[in-house]
Amino acid sequence: MKRYRVGYYLSMIFLLLAGLGTGIWLFYFLLTILMLLLLAALVLNLWTYFSFSCKQKLSQTSIVKDGSCTLKVSVCSNKPFPFIQMCATVETLSPDNPARLTINLAPNNTSDYDIPISCPHRGMYEVGLTIIEVTDIFGILSMRFDLRLLPHYQMQHLIVYPRLLQTSAPPTGISDGAKQEGIGVQRLTEDGESFSDTRQYRFGDPLKRVHKIISARKRELYVKRYDIPEETTAILAIDTRKNGLAGEDRLNYNDIACECAAAVTHYLLRSGYAARLIGAEASEPAVEGKSIHDFQKLYDHLAVMQFDTDADIAAQLSDEIGKAPNPRMVYVISSRNDKALIEALAMLAQSADYVKLIVPVLSDGAESISIPGVSVSSVASAADISFKQ
Repeated sequence: MKRYRVGYYLSMIFLLLAGLGTGIWLFYFLLTILMLLLLAALVLNLWTYFSFSCKQKLSQTSIVKDGSCTLKVSVCSNKPFPFIQMCATVETLSPDNPARLTINLAPNNTSDYDIPISCPHRGMYEVGLTIIEVTDIFGILSMRFDLRLLPHYQMQHLIVYPRLLQTSAPPTGISDGAKQEGIGVQRLTEDGESFSDTRQYRFGDPLKRVHKIISARKRELYVKRYDIPEETTAILAIDTRKNGLAGEDRLNYNDIACECAAAVTHYLLRSGYAARLIGAEASEPAVEGKSIHDFQKLYDHLAVMQFDTDADIAAQLSDEIGKAPNPRMVYVISSRNDKALIEALAMLAQSADYVKLIVPVLSDGAESISIPGVSVSSVASAADISFKQ
């Protein structure tokens, strides 16, 4: 096909030169025919691009890392002529290795394609057809078009969540120190409230709060009264600074950091702590969760968290400590061992009950650090994290 196109264009040049050199009208006539044919091919390709019609849908719009889904693509042709050859580039989660489709459509026909999408790393991605290469039915003109420039075209969005791995310690509830201070000593309901005593029923009270035993004993309706216990806040800080890694190593490190954060957050919320998740960038608002029902909100944030800031996590951590009410536990996820962070952690250890530094590592032999009053763990997986009992 390529040789055919080269020969076609060389023929046009030859006819032009021959006409100019000899003045014979036949050369100009043949050149005009070839030019009109080329113009028709151009119009045909442009028409194909601007009227291109396809439907694409993901089998899942959200998935956990290392999972896979399918992109279903349906290309429609409502034109009276066939597409001899159309090549399409499909953006997947591997920018360096996109999928390619060869589309041959008969007039007024539809072709369906199932494209497997593997999800090796967490994040938010756009998937779908991006570039089409259209060749006219004469085979003389091949043009590339970016579908994303069309106003009606939309890519499909896919969210890949970090894995939520089981940790070495199951949730054990509020710490004994918290109980001694009167935090959460009452029985907790599903709404996070504690049952204290009862009172007589009043019009408008929810029936689910009726205390059946006391109501039966006193032969009139009594309802439970609730107190909201003081929150015990745990802070989780993730160092989202540029880590100096590139390529696959950078993606793997970010995945490990977010999987550790997901495991810690899930553990804290199930244990009765309120969790406050912060990054290194001061302009990025903190994300808070008060119960396990809020975990999805923090999980969504971890799925799209970016590790591309130059901000100092130590300064941000110091600022956030003052905002959080009664921070009893502090978890920091960082592979940096710079002086500012070490000093900030050592200072935190003097005020908080428990401070832990989690260092994500990609291989054995990573440099270990020691900070007074701080528990330091180097982990290659979130499953390696241990919690204070």
